[in-house]
Amino acid sequence: MTLTTVSRIGPKGQFVLKKNLRTEAGLQEGEMVEAQVTKEGILIKPFDADKLLASIEKTAKKLSAMWPKGLTAAEAVRRERK
Repeated sequence: MTLTTVSRIGPKGQFVLKKNLRTEAGLQEGEMVEAQVTKEGILIKPFDADKLLASIEKTAKKLSAMWPKGLTAAEAVRRERK
């Protein structure tokens, strides 16, 4: 079943996610959410910081394997531009 509620946007752009929506989504006070514009409107979903950190760590490992050893970022860019 899809839950639907209506909320008013306040002067600071804030609105309230009604309790039944928060409960259904498993959201607790203080948790982070992300908002994404889609063709149908705005999608609000729980923010998964662990997933983001895992993605960053994966990228860092790939970069470190390719990065010239013993060089700073500036030195690596200078070498690349020569």
